[in-house]
Amino acid sequence: MQSKRKILVICALGYATSTMIKKTIEDFLKEKGISGWKVDAVGLNMSEGPVKDAAVIVSSLELNPKDYAVPIVNGISLISGINKEGALKEILELVQKAEAANG
Repeated sequence: MQSKRKILVICALGYATSTMIKKTIEDFLKEKGISGWKVDAVGLNMSEGPVKDAAVIVSSLELNPKDYAVPIVNGISLISGINKEGALKEILELVQKAEAANG
């Protein structure tokens, strides 16, 4: 089975907010020397298919964790800057955990 190496960024429409969060995550992963991860940005109404391939979800919306089989990180801080480091650390830990689980 192929490991899931995708972070899915979900916002209301899938344009500006998710694109900004996506760029922040891509830059952060590059800075940390982490490669092989795809970061996709979608609107909530377009997320049903892409979420099936995701290892991590980062969202600017309040999503119900019970509706998803993968961890959800609150992405608002990646826009506001408040506790940005905490959100990036959480993403890093989830990426590292996924990589360790999948070898």
